[in-house]
Amino acid sequence: MARARGERDRVFVTLGTLQYGFLASSNSRPHRAALGHVAFTNQAGVVFGANSPKPNRATKEITATNIVSSFCDPGREAALKADDWVINGGGRRRGIARTPRSRSVFVDMGTYNYAWNLTADEQQHMQILGIEFASGSTPALVWGSTPKPPRATRKINGRVVSTFIRPDRTVVTAAENAGWSISDPFGVLPEET
Repeated sequence: MARARGERDRVFVTLGTLQYGFLASSNSRPHRAALGHVAFTNQAGVVFGANSPKPNRATKEITATNIVSSFCDPGREAALKADDWVINGGGRRRGIARTPRSRSVFVDMGTYNYAWNLTADEQQHMQILGIEFASGSTPALVWGSTPKPPRATRKINGRVVSTFIRPDRTVVTAAENAGWSISDPFGVLPEET
């Protein structure tokens, strides 16, 4: 049976230290409190579109023609189970890459660490761009979310190098002084003082 999606609302749930934002279907509106959904009204620190981590999904057949399925706040799972919701362990956590060709890295975004994989050639630019190697103990790694960090681009030895940079004014200034161009499409850089 297909799920009815209808209109979608921007909401978020708390996933550890992460505020995980997503579009919730209109048929989940009557169940938002039970699911732990909070309406998104431009709160700072909410990330949308993260590939990892993801919260678990709660599903319940309300009527023969109405099945509600949505992400849920981990703190609400016990109460949801007691109310006959099925919790699917679809919460995703991405592993750390450490190969000769690429390594997982991150930049500090303030409330979470934005992670991606960096090639061996690009790793030589990590220090100037404020990039750090990720490990299993790195807290709050988020993969593929919005907002994204600013992007640093520079032509080196006839080749264009483009990757993310830590959204810190001191790091950005040092990179610009070293010949990097910085783009900030989501406005995550702090204002200059």
